[in-house]
Amino acid sequence: MKTERLELPGIEISLEDFLKSMKLELEEEDQETLQDMLTEAGKLARPKAIYGMAPIEEKGEDYIVADGIRLTSERVRRNVDKVNRIVPYVATCGTELEQWAERITDPLEAYWADGIMLRSLMEIRKVLRETVKSKYFPAGDLSFMSPGSLPEWPLKEQEAVFGLLGDVAGEIGVRLTDSYLMIPRKSGSGIFFSAQTHYEDCQYCERLDCPGRRAKKLG
Repeated sequence: MKTERLELPGIEISLEDFLKSMKLELEEEDQETLQDMLTEAGKLARPKAIYGMAPIEEKGEDYIVADGIRLTSERVRRNVDKVNRIVPYVATCGTELEQWAERITDPLEAYWADGIMLRSLMEIRKVLRETVKSKYFPAGDLSFMSPGSLPEWPLKEQEAVFGLLGDVAGEIGVRLTDSYLMIPRKSGSGIFFSAQTHYEDCQYCERLDCPGRRAKKLG
């Protein structure tokens, strides 16, 4: 499978927007410290993503095979029932921000840094989504799923997504641990696909206060 790579040359996060998204109320001195962090991180950040189109070659009762790799999940199988291709991806805040955050020892500033890394991941995901829709699905609705977001597609399935994309660590610096977690920790993986009914894992997730929520919970 041929893959493509995306990288952003920095990010811009306004203090006002960050405070709102993180639901923070800070004293003026703390706001100045946070602003310095936002400026520094914005210049260092290099969020990245890797993605590519994989044809679906086989569909079983609770699995699909795409480009020779088996993805096991009844929910995935059901969601791509009328689909003949998927676009697997891995996106990350970048090793640059991860290393920057690791140097921060103050607990409060470390919390802010975690939020900045999440924002960096959200920025590259936004660009990735727009790119995938324009390139592969310009006329259809774009849906996506992520391993580990719901029990029906467990975290260990990230290994299959990585298998589809090849040398993810070499391309964008993201690697899987033995427990299938990603490093840098603010990274995400999944598949995009076009479906008649729009789908996102967030529609079924119970974490209503998740800062990364992209859709209202159904029901």
